Amino acid sequence: MQSTELRQSDAKASIWVALLAFAVAAFALCHHQAGSTALVAMTCGFALVLARLRQERDAADSRLGLADELVRAQQLFERGAHRHALRVAHDVAEKAQSARLQRTALELVAWCELGMGRPQAARDALSWVSGSGALDPYCVAAVEDACGESLWALHLVERAARKRPLSREATLFRLDLYARLRGVEAACTLALQQMSRLRVDDAERVLGVAHATNVEGEAVRALERALARPSRPHS
Repeated sequence: MQSTELRQSDAKASIWVALLAFAVAAFALCHHQAGSTALVAMTCGFALVLARLRQERDAADSRLGLADELVRAQQLFERGAHRHALRVAHDVAEKAQSARLQRTALELVAWCELGMGRPQAARDALSWVSGSGALDPYCVAAVEDACGESLWALHLVERAARKRPLSREATLFRLDLYARLRGVEAACTLALQQMSRLRVDDAERVLGVAHATNVEGEAVRALERALARPSRPHS
């Protein structure tokens, strides 16, 4: 207990030192003394204050065991216990001090709401996060798609894919959107491009949809070759 109090005291002392440096730098800048140095000191002091505040919020979350609770909620969700997972995730989101943990908890709340067939409630949960750019684009897109905004959902995942590689789950969702909005052959083309992020059975399912809907084309044949699958006999 004593060591915890000492750490808290050190953190508060660091914040006060940073604030003092910030104030001195601002005073010097206002009086045109060592302008560039004062500006650097002011920026560093401000950054230190923010870093210390984040550390204190993370420490508060850790003391409450919220990260472990969120892991438990995720496990419940994966087992299909959406209602139970929702209660735990809601509790974490309400208690979380750090923006990162609260955002992750609210994203899980949204997934749980989707799992229970309540897309508008999922959208409402995400609206509590300030700055939509901080949210997982796959989660936002899945919610928008469930709310009937499939074209917007596709735009979101396309934009995210241009910035960084998507997860397998997000890639599968992107394939589904392609099949529904751009056609099965377009989905086959995308599957060929994303083979490194897919399992063989993922690509085979796309090919199966092409066969079931009698879609033919170069992309379908190319996917067949990539999977070493013989083409269907043509009538």
